Amino acid sequence: MKIRSIPALLVAGLLVIPAFARAAETPGSAATELKELVDKIRVKLQAGDRTEEKMADELKEFDALLAKHKDEKTDEVAQILFMKAQLYLQVFRNEDKGNALLEQLKQDFPDAQAVAMLKRQEAAEKIQKSLVEGAKFPEFDEKDLGGKPFNLAAYKGKVVLIDFWATWCGPC
Repeated sequence: MKIRSIPALLVAGLLVIPAFARAAETPGSAATELKELVDKIRVKLQAGDRTEEKMADELKEFDALLAKHKDEKTDEVAQILFMKAQLYLQVFRNEDKGNALLEQLKQDFPDAQAVAMLKRQEAAEKIQKSLVEGAKFPEFDEKDLGGKPFNLAAYKGKVVLIDFWATWCGPC
């Protein structure tokens, strides 16, 4: 799996943490400890420290947090593993290690919000890859403006313009 943009996903992941932290302001909770770790990482990233060597202490902290909360199968603990994976993927550009951590996340926390987000992202990427110029458009059934069933397969061999329009979007 290829993750698109480091800043976007890392920032997205970092934005999820404050919600967990607000929900669990308990000292020693996984969310609070992760927030503290992410704050340290932010400082290092802003200082330009973007290598595994320069973040060795923080990587050890990820492992320590995961070990400390190993019996908790919560979204907060899943977020720890997710953030470590994102650090490898987005900052260190180590897809092998990052993807291995994401697979571990899916295996250890199948019902976590982070896993649901990953699955949505993978589905979106699969659709994106199938929508290239010259490729066969995916089959679908939908209703036309008059409410009648519309099947794209009925137009096979003909030129078809498909325009998805959001009726709620004025400028569209």
